[in-house]
Amino acid sequence: MLTATATAIPATAIPYSLGFAERLAKMAAKPKLDVQVCDHCNLRCAGCLHFAPLAEKRFLDVNEYERDLSRLAAVEGVEGYFGFVTLMGGEPLLHPRLAEIVHVTRKHLPQEIIAVCTNGLLLRRMDDDFWHALTDCDVRLLISPYPLQVDYDELAAFARKKGVRTALSKDITNTADGKEAFLRLALDPQGARDQTQSFLSCPFGGCYLQLARGAIWPCQVSAHHDSFARRFGYDMCDAPDDALPLASISSADDIETFRRRSHPMCRYCDNDALTVVPWERSKLAAIEWLSPR
Repeated sequence: MLTATATAIPATAIPYSLGFAERLAKMAAKPKLDVQVCDHCNLRCAGCLHFAPLAEKRFLDVNEYERDLSRLAAVEGVEGYFGFVTLMGGEPLLHPRLAEIVHVTRKHLPQEIIAVCTNGLLLRRMDDDFWHALTDCDVRLLISPYPLQVDYDELAAFARKKGVRTALSKDITNTADGKEAFLRLALDPQGARDQTQSFLSCPFGGCYLQLARGAIWPCQVSAHHDSFARRFGYDMCDAPDDALPLASISSADDIETFRRRSHPMCRYCDNDALTVVPWERSKLAAIEWLSPR
């Protein structure tokens, strides 16, 4: 089994740290809600924040998703609570029932801003049901431009001609437009990091909530790390406090309390060792996700 010391910081890496004032600003804003429509992807990014290169082929079950959204929508005060709801992956355009997922999302979250976030490579293959779902449900399209031989401006123009509000997304690092620069995780599979300090220096926890498996999770690592752990034989154990079961939520205040505290999974993230690296295709090596320390 690989260890957390089996890697070094790439020569081209730029240290990334989240200032306390920036962290406070992120937490003061409305939280975003991410829905992982499928775990796998058609673009193998090194160090993918959602572990897509390591994931098995899995699609979100539409019936289970509607059940979960129905429970969430029934929570007191949840209408308008989320600043943004993102249908993502993996690559969401791979899901054969994506149009249905769009309709289900809008049905239960009528007041939220909703977007499909995609690398855009499959856009020209999407059928009319997909485009009609976006326009009928007022769902936006966010295209993430990667350093590929792709005319992303032309893709965005193509989507706009379909009547869909479309934008090219920016990377969380703000070091470049699109995905030319990639924020690299720094995982410590031994779970030896200080839970509170890790949470305070995290660019994701409590800000990018995840809806998965009948619960709200504080970040994508807590919700989707299993692909990484299984692939490389790590025992990154979930704890009951890592998730907020939908059945236990009585009001949006419960979600707010949950997202503002650290969680046991935080101890697996060495957030003081985050780096920004140039985008490249994954070699499916653990070092793409591990802390260099």
